[in-house]
This record gives sequence, structure tokens and C-alpha cells, in this order.
Amino acid sequence: MNRRTLDDIYTYEKQALDLIEERFKDNKDHPNYLKLKALLIDQINDELHDYSNSISNKRADDLREGGY
Repeated sequence: MNRRTLDDIYTYEKQALDLIEERFKDNKDHPNYLKLKALLIDQINDELHDYSNSISNKRADDLREGGY
């Protein structure tokens, strides 16, 4: 499984936010603007949660195998 790095996640977030800002630059009160930003934030939070769990799980696996 190809996992994203923290840099990947934050780069994606910045690029997506930039695109949303550009798309709605003259219409920030459009309902889709707020909805898209909220969905992106949820997605980023999910990715960060998955990332942190994968790091925790890897450390636990390393400890079970005698690693440090």
C-alpha cells in the first residue's frame, strides 16, 4: 500500500484550497464554496488520522519484533 507522507497531505491540502479559492474568488458566499472547504477539511483530517495510526501501528509492530 502506498502511504502518503505528511508533506504529501499538506501539499495536497494547500493545492486544493488554492483551487477552491481561485474557483470562488468572486463568489465566496456561494454555498458550494463553504461545502467544498468543509469536505476538504474532513478529508485532510481523515488522512492525518490514518497517517498517525499507521505510524503508531508500525512502531507497535517494530516493538513486537524486538526493534527500537
